[in-house]
Parts: sequence; structure tokens; C-alpha cells
Amino acid sequence: MDLNSLWIGKSLPVLQRLCLTSAVATGARVRLFTYEPVEGIPSGVEVVDGNEILGIDKMIRHRESQSVALFSDRFRYEILAKALGAWIDTDLLFLKAPTEDGECLVGWEDEELIGSAFIWIKPGHPLIDELRRLAAKDYLIPPWLPARRRIYLSVAKLLGQGKHVSDLDWGVIGPHLLTWLLQTNNMLPQAQQKSVFSPLPWEDRGRISDAHFNWQALMKPETVCVHLWNWGLTPQIRTQKPEPGSFLDAVAEKCGFDWPDR
Repeated sequence: MDLNSLWIGKSLPVLQRLCLTSAVATGARVRLFTYEPVEGIPSGVEVVDGNEILGIDKMIRHRESQSVALFSDRFRYEILAKALGAWIDTDLLFLKAPTEDGECLVGWEDEELIGSAFIWIKPGHPLIDELRRLAAKDYLIPPWLPARRRIYLSVAKLLGQGKHVSDLDWGVIGPHLLTWLLQTNNMLPQAQQKSVFSPLPWEDRGRISDAHFNWQALMKPETVCVHLWNWGLTPQIRTQKPEPGSFLDAVAEKCGFDWPDR
């Protein structure tokens, strides 16, 4: 299965370098879509112009945080539409190669949501077009919201005061949209358990560099990769060399990644 990701910026941080290196080490073809020259891309990663998928003129950011997550959500659905393989976020640390399974390969990230960090949907499946259609709406009224909230947003839209998607809650066209569509299409039973893509609990995200953290207990035979929750990590964890024996150190050693000293 080919793996595809996106990076916006001039330099790839060390944690993302490790993650992409671990993806390459599984033997998969790994593409990284960019819009400018990027420093630090690991050997074995194929660099592709992002404009081939979605023009940079379509850039959209979350208004409060200025995150490019909304653009990334739309980008990943275009990747699926072009049948290029699976989408992966750059904070997924791989332990083994994923394999195609049924109509889709997705997994729970917590008790309520399907994660959008790893998505594979069978090429041509109607779910892909549904994701694209709804994610493209600048003034989306999320159908999973309570009726009162939907009515309020609908009236505001009719009055020309609609709420732009960039002002809605985080993940609105990511995990929330994906989970709702899988549910309405009776596909939730196909979703993998948390141990496949998200075995690391959110509350333990800060311990991935800690040698005393028992990360081995979280890894199961079915674990494909580990979502590191990058946006919830401190700058120190993202950049500093991990302690020997820690989770990051173990995976780096396995895939031959040399962590920078600085």
C-alpha cells in the first residue's frame, strides 16, 4: 500500500523526519507533497508537487489557531479520490506496513471518534465523494450537531451571517465528518480498534521520550503505527534527543534513524 502525506513549510522537524523514515522502513512507497523546497526530507521519500492534488490558492486555515488542518483535510480526500493509496499524517510512527482490508482501513482514535491520521478507502467507493463534497463546503452545517444548533446555523446562513468552516470546532471536516459518514453508511463495524493506529493514549503523549515509560505494554500484534498527537506535544519533546530505551529511541534504532544531537 502506498502512503501519502503533506507538509506545509520550509523545513521538516526532526519528529516528522523520524515518522517518515519509519514509514519508508516498512517497504512502502512514501510520497510527501510539498509546495516549496523543504529541508530535512528523509532518504527514500518521494517528493511531489502538492499543486498536482490541490492548488495552494485553495489554502484555508483555522481562524483561531491558523492551523492548516482544514486544508490538509481537503487534501487527503483528494488523495483518496485519485486512488494514490492511503493518507498518513506526518506524526504517525510506523511499526509495520499496513495492508488493504475490505472497503476501508481506518481506526478509532478514542471512544467517540474515528481518527483521520490514517485513512484508506477502496478506490471508487462513494464514501470518498461524500467526504469531498461535504468538506468542500465553506459554510458547512454539520449534520451531526444537535437540532437546535443546526437550526441556528441555518438561520444565520439565510441572513447572510453564516459561520465559516474556519470558525467551527477543530476537526469538523476531519474526524467528526469521517466518523459521521462512516456511521450513516453503516461502515463503523469495519473500523479498527484503537490499538491498530492509536495505541498511545492522549494523556501519555508526553512520555514517548521517557525511558521509564512502559510503552511496550501498549504495542499489540495488530499495531501498525502510533499516532503521536504532535499538536499536543511540547517543543522539547518534538526536538530533543529521546532517552535511550524510550519509545522514540527504540523505533529510531529499528529504522536506522540518527537523531540529531542538537
